[in-house]
Amino acid sequence: MANTVIQLKFSTVTATPSSLNTAEPAYSYTSNTLFIGSPAGTGAIAIGGKFYLDQQQNIYDFANAAFATANSAGSSAFAQGAYNHANAAFIQANTNAGDITVIQGVNVTQNTNITNAQNTGAAAFTHANGAFIQANTNAGDITVIQGVNVTQNTNITNAQNTATAAYNRANNSLNANVGGTITGSLTVTGNLTVQGNTTFVDTEILTVEDSLIKLANNNTTDAVDIGFYGQYNDGSNKFAGLARTAGTNNFFLFKGLTNDPAGNTLATGSVTAANAATLIGNVSAYQVTIDGQDIQVFATNAYTQANTATTNAATAQNKADNAFHQANAAYAQANTNATNITVIQGVNVTQNTNITNAENSASAAFIHANAAFDKANTDVTNINISSADYGSASAVASFKVAANGRIVSANSTSIALSASAITSGTLGVERGGTGAATHTLNGVLLGQGTSAFTTASSSTEGHVLTINDSGVPTFSHLSGGTF
Repeated sequence: MANTVIQLKFSTVTATPSSLNTAEPAYSYTSNTLFIGSPAGTGAIAIGGKFYLDQQQNIYDFANAAFATANSAGSSAFAQGAYNHANAAFIQANTNAGDITVIQGVNVTQNTNITNAQNTGAAAFTHANGAFIQANTNAGDITVIQGVNVTQNTNITNAQNTATAAYNRANNSLNANVGGTITGSLTVTGNLTVQGNTTFVDTEILTVEDSLIKLANNNTTDAVDIGFYGQYNDGSNKFAGLARTAGTNNFFLFKGLTNDPAGNTLATGSVTAANAATLIGNVSAYQVTIDGQDIQVFATNAYTQANTATTNAATAQNKADNAFHQANAAYAQANTNATNITVIQGVNVTQNTNITNAENSASAAFIHANAAFDKANTDVTNINISSADYGSASAVASFKVAANGRIVSANSTSIALSASAITSGTLGVERGGTGAATHTLNGVLLGQGTSAFTTASSSTEGHVLTINDSGVPTFSHLSGGTF
């Protein structure tokens, strides 16, 4: 397997790097923290590392232990409370039931007496006038007994109501296994964990210590919208809020919805321009899109187009200025030339006479020179050498000499020196050579100023050419360095 070792910049003595290049990574074994360079390239931002992993594990362990303790304590507290309430209700119910039994026993006796009195009254009535006084006496006794019954019946009713209330309280109290209802206030001094699916909170002020609220915990298939909303009335019930629509990465700030999104999903067709709410405040964004147009791209294109137009206008202005200056210069030169021509024309009359005289003298001299030339070349046949410089930096002069020692021809021959013609010595650096006769196999040549080249090489797989802390190229595994 190829060696793919790539090291980050690291330190075993410094907890935090003083600065990093933009997006440059580094790791400190002193603080066990992973850093990355700030956007401006002037600082270091902690983004992770063993320190944070250990910290998260500790937080998890403490939270888990606290949860287990609170859960155990909460269950015991609820169970004990429910038991105490139920037991007290049971005792009260038994007491009330005993009272009822006693009262009912009294009623049996009283009912028997009433029945007997009624029978006596009936008999007295039957015996008519003879038993009328006795019947009246008995009727009076019945009236007294009936008055007593009214009070007793009231007591029985009250006892029955008390027993019923005790029974209802016992049955409606919290049960550690099946639950129950608390009709009064409840104060919990420890942690409270609710593991049901639905929780209703009716309160005027909701205070939450958590700085981040997690929504849609079971939304594993991205099937519901995520956000928050509220109800208002501007003549009719409406709903407004902020939500991420399912299946997209778009958050919709909405108003004026007539359908309550209580089903965790905005009604189909709700995400429209008409339902878009207004956000008032300062906005800092990575990208702003209006009607499908990236505003940054649009502004950049407009800025570039404006700059191009400005540059073109400036170039055109410069060209126009140059043309104007050249035209002025040409005009001035033309005026000067016209004046000079007038002067020259006056001089030419005299010069033409002199030129004619010079031509006559030159013609006579030519005749004499030609005769001398013929005489001088009586022993050379048709020698014709052009007057010129022969030889240059890239050519050498070449001459042909006659038997009498005269040069009869001259030429320039280009220098074409083959590299194979150099059979000894080493071409120096000052002449474009390496200054060395041999080099290391598979090595990389390194310039040494005016001295002979040196070679850097390595046979270790995965090595790359890097610069060490002395600025010298060398082969090694890629390392981020230290801080």
